[in-house]
Amino acid sequence: MFQGLSLEQAPPYTIPIKFYLTAALYLIALSIIILIYGLHVSSRYEYEVIALTHIFTIGFITHIMFGSLFQMLPVMLGTAYANIVRNAKTIHIFLNIGIVSFIAGFLTNSPPFLYIGGTLLALTFLYFCFISLKTIFLSKEINAPVQNFAASFAALFIAVIFGFTALLGHFGFVDSIKYGNVHIAVMLFGWVFILIISVSYKIIPMFFVAKEFPLFLQKRLYIIQLILLFLFIFAQLQENILLLNVIKILLSCSVILFALFSIKILRQRKRARKDISINLWYFAMTNTVLSSILFITATLLHVNIYLYIGFLVLFGAIYPLINAMLYKIIPFLTWFHLSSNMVFDAEMGNVISKKKMLYQVNLYYLSFCLFLFTPFWHFFLIAAAIVFMFWALLLFVNILNALKYYNEYIKKKVVFE
Repeated sequence: MFQGLSLEQAPPYTIPIKFYLTAALYLIALSIIILIYGLHVSSRYEYEVIALTHIFTIGFITHIMFGSLFQMLPVMLGTAYANIVRNAKTIHIFLNIGIVSFIAGFLTNSPPFLYIGGTLLALTFLYFCFISLKTIFLSKEINAPVQNFAASFAALFIAVIFGFTALLGHFGFVDSIKYGNVHIAVMLFGWVFILIISVSYKIIPMFFVAKEFPLFLQKRLYIIQLILLFLFIFAQLQENILLLNVIKILLSCSVILFALFSIKILRQRKRARKDISINLWYFAMTNTVLSSILFITATLLHVNIYLYIGFLVLFGAIYPLINAMLYKIIPFLTWFHLSSNMVFDAEMGNVISKKKMLYQVNLYYLSFCLFLFTPFWHFFLIAAAIVFMFWALLLFVNILNALKYYNEYIKKKVVFE
């Protein structure tokens, strides 16, 4: 099950958990801000929508990804991050200062906050790219998952550059919509998507006792995705609408391809019993296919439904996928760090209460359904945000309980004199 993992290189347990707890706090904050601003938004270009989106993407998603990568890359590569404790602490501090300033800038329409926050975020992301790529290049591993990880960091680097350039458009220097579209595309189809498939190639066979993904998918999909993204950048900057639409459709098709393979592999797994994470994964992949089809439809018919597609992608596809991974990764990390400290009576199944997991996930499903009905009656938005707040709080509590479980059992650590 754990073949190919180098356990000696793992960072301290508190590093990924600190990022996970912070991510959950941003979800709670997001639910509150939706209650305040949600009834007054109608376009993805409104500052409030941009703020809400970035609370989710850089507040929640980024913390989960950074925390997971600080743990996963050294374990998979057998090469540790240099000065892991100091680097993780520095990135965590500046990332959060940047996020708070950036979001405050959009919500208050304050250029100084936007500039300070955007600059800090860009520098933090670029620094994380640098230390991660350095770790990858120092590794002796050159297998497909490692190549996928490297590709995701390359996409992140490009997305950050275009994101900062788009920010300059808010001060009148460039066309913020043009550069913003590139930023969104490379961030979602590049950084997020390639990173998700990189993790999935390891997570699905490892935790769900399923078959490996086909080698052609592991070795070719990220290359195809990068080529398409470079063509997207060219078409967007040259305003070649025909080429741009073709690339959008092809990017969506590659996402659909991965989603369908994920569903197929999970359905053929050796242990066919259902659990919370499996159901979340199916839900995420179904919404991935649906949102991709809607994106293709919007591209062909020139229908402006991008706000709804964005909701489906972020809240219906990416979130449940992350939730599914967390409920597999956190118990494993807790057990793994305890067992490496000679604590052998800890059990993965007891790290987080399955009943509390189920409560949290069911509340998520309820809030998702309520959000879907928001266009018909604004009351549904208020109800959805309140339910959202409860399940985000419960997610925070579940992660915190894992930390408490670790702190309780680590007292039994065997110390050799």
